[in-house]
Amino acid sequence: MLSALVLALAAPASAARPRALPAAADLAVDFKALARQRPWTCAVQPAIGVPPAGWAAVADQCAWQNRLRMRRWSGPVAAKPGACVSAQAQWWAWARGAAPAAGTPAAGTPAAWRTTWATQSIIDERGAEKRIVIARRLKNGEWSATEWRWNPSPRAATRAWQEGRWKLLAERAAQLRAPAEAAQGAPQARMLRAVLEANLGTRAGEIGERGWRWQGDGLCLAVDEAGLGQQIMQLPYSSDDSRLEQRAAMQLQLARRYPRATWLTNFSLVPTSPNERGGAKFYAIWTEQATLKGQLWIPTRGNGPLVRLRLTAALPGVAAEAPAVARAEQAMQRELMALASRWAAQHE
Repeated sequence: MLSALVLALAAPASAARPRALPAAADLAVDFKALARQRPWTCAVQPAIGVPPAGWAAVADQCAWQNRLRMRRWSGPVAAKPGACVSAQAQWWAWARGAAPAAGTPAAGTPAAWRTTWATQSIIDERGAEKRIVIARRLKNGEWSATEWRWNPSPRAATRAWQEGRWKLLAERAAQLRAPAEAAQGAPQARMLRAVLEANLGTRAGEIGERGWRWQGDGLCLAVDEAGLGQQIMQLPYSSDDSRLEQRAAMQLQLARRYPRATWLTNFSLVPTSPNERGGAKFYAIWTEQATLKGQLWIPTRGNGPLVRLRLTAALPGVAAEAPAVARAEQAMQRELMALASRWAAQHE
């Protein structure tokens, strides 16, 4: 009798053990779980531009009467030899430029790819068509990128249900967004970084161990030096106070500092339009061996520090010949002028 009682008491204890619940589906991976129906290959595969080389796409998948579309790419582990920026940076620029709202990237989306990122996302809900993009590195080192586009149903009840599912995907995308970078350095240094980011636009750019790098007008541009310094010869903030003698003396100092340089553009005042606001800015362009260099000097108001920004671009082989150097000089000048104008627009 006692043994039967022990068995009777033991049996429920074993049966009462809670069963392990199935892991929740990752909506960023499981399209069926997101749509709550079996997806199908979209009947129409619209052309959305050609992704960067090295990225392989699969056929678009659709659900919700073709109102929900998913497309996915797989990317390489390493950058192509000789590439200016990584394959991830190239894809990121392409994805940002593919925004449905007149091709303008969503607000708050970083322009330059960071090599420290393992995941990043875009959530763009400005237009009638909603868009979410997630890129992340897989365990094998390869990259996967996925884009979802949703055109809400005209029926209120259906639209509300779809919106609930879409919000879940947006929450997952927000979880996979790389954390915002903490502000560091002096205010002028932070302002300069903001100018570089804004000036990049939809071009492919990257920030990593080698600093800033981006593609522009056939050049692979890099930030060689960016920071603050003491005023040199008290460069004037006002263009009206700039004197030719002062600029000549500054050029002499530069020539002594860089004796091997070939000067393409001597130390000069950045030209401005009659209605352009802001203070004086100065620039110079030169080559040293097979490297093209361009620098901006931006005085700040009062006794503030001098903002310096130097860009470089390699000129290997035939690119170092005179016609190619002239084209590269023009490209460098356009970049410096754009940065100077961007500084004036944002900070003056």
